[in-house]
Amino acid sequence: MPTLRSRFLAYGSRATSSRKSGPAKDRREKSAAEELLDYAATFQVPHNYFTHFYVTSVACSLFWRWKLRLWDESGHIQVVWALMLLQGVRRMLESWAYTSSSKSTMWFAHWILGLVFYITINIAIWIEGPARASGSWAKAALVPAILTAHTLQHSYHAYLYRLRTESKGYQLPSHPLFNNLLCPHYTCEVVIYALLSFLAAPDGRLVNWTLVCGTIFVATNLGVTAIGTKQWYAEKFGEDMVSPRKRMIPFVW
Repeated sequence: MPTLRSRFLAYGSRATSSRKSGPAKDRREKSAAEELLDYAATFQVPHNYFTHFYVTSVACSLFWRWKLRLWDESGHIQVVWALMLLQGVRRMLESWAYTSSSKSTMWFAHWILGLVFYITINIAIWIEGPARASGSWAKAALVPAILTAHTLQHSYHAYLYRLRTESKGYQLPSHPLFNNLLCPHYTCEVVIYALLSFLAAPDGRLVNWTLVCGTIFVATNLGVTAIGTKQWYAEKFGEDMVSPRKRMIPFVW
């Protein structure tokens, strides 16, 4: 809904841009409901609170390893746990290393939702029961694929940070894989959770359905953000420069 989207969905630089352009154009008298929504939208936290998500994820990984005595479990569930820990540690370090001094903010509900997600996703990896026995084809095929997605996502985050800091501002990405895709780091995020859904499948099942639900949440959340990112790029650098590029899915969307 446009009324909610303009106030609550955008965050970071996109939110700063929308707040500068939106209210200035709207000079009509607002209804009581709109005034209430405007007030709710003022509850902001710094954008660099994203780091809290990954600190929470790492803490949850360590807690469940101790609580469930995962060192006594099969090697397979230990691999799944280690990959989830890797995701939290890597993103936590990237957040610290690549955080800018920007004054960008996000709505406080985004912050709470992110904390809830990382608390529950660390439960999702084991809640459905023991994963397949170690040595299965899934372990041999999926672990390298997940590590590749980690490597690619890290390279994209590092590239975007260098692009922003070395250019002293936002620039249209020109990384080889950015030429046709605006948000490949979002794509990698979805791929990581999708592959974990297969890797963490309990005995007798193809996937871990709890992790599938988490993957759908991630894809939906980042998909909405990718829409806003493309719109923001188009406003900043011109529709002609941005329109040929896809958002998250190569050659499709």
